[in-house]
Amino acid sequence: MDPDASDEMVDHLVDFFDRVAPVYDTWAGGQHGRVATRLVDLATPSQNEQVLDVGTGTGLVANLVAPRVNPGLVIGVDLSENMLSIARANKAKNVQFVGMAAEHLVFRPATFDLVTMGQALAYFADPTTALAEANRVLRPGGRLAVSCQRRSLNTRAQDLFFQGLVPLARRHYLSLPRYSSERSRFGEPDVLPEILATAGFDLMRMTEMVTGGRTHDAREWTELMAGAGPLPYTLIRSLGPRYRNELEAEVEAAMASLGDPDEAFRYHHSYVLAVARKR
Repeated sequence: MDPDASDEMVDHLVDFFDRVAPVYDTWAGGQHGRVATRLVDLATPSQNEQVLDVGTGTGLVANLVAPRVNPGLVIGVDLSENMLSIARANKAKNVQFVGMAAEHLVFRPATFDLVTMGQALAYFADPTTALAEANRVLRPGGRLAVSCQRRSLNTRAQDLFFQGLVPLARRHYLSLPRYSSERSRFGEPDVLPEILATAGFDLMRMTEMVTGGRTHDAREWTELMAGAGPLPYTLIRSLGPRYRNELEAEVEAAMASLGDPDEAFRYHHSYVLAVARKR
């Protein structure tokens, strides 16, 4: 297991996804759904295939795959019960959702034709073991489809905001578990193929997806950024009204310091999506 992975970190992540579950599908105008649609299109699932969606969340990928493989079966696994509850409420007939860790899949070897990991790889306790498990349960020549956030395309406004989160946590005496910074590069187009190759996969297709926009003010900005991950979510949600107002004043000042009104409050949501074949 990764030296930076711990029960505390896993608990922190599960708690984050449990909390954001009700708004996950609508965050940023349905951004997660757009990424899921692009990933499924790239993976090209076909009729009668057996599919495993690892880190299924609210079932966005699983439910998009289901009609394409019907009467094939789709199984989605996740550790967040709140996410799974939403997934089960919206599930297609040929989909099952199960509480299970990516590193400890109970399925027999060579069970699936396709394994998908939509925006999940960087959150697993042990990405290396999770990929090894995906390889194990895939049939010879089976496919793995992965999407990861590409953080290097963040805007100047995003970089400035995220750089201030750790000092903010210290000021409020919040000690939060964090994974190593290596994971922030999982979504880089020169890194993800290497990760997949090391795990026993040959790259078939890769593409990028970049969307973005601007918020109107600091309140809208902090609301959007709260959904970007466990660190900003926990920090922003822990602040009372007074400190929340102080944070928003700091955000306003930071945006003004960029010196370009077009850069202020501008954000990108950027992803790399890849499909690879098991060797």
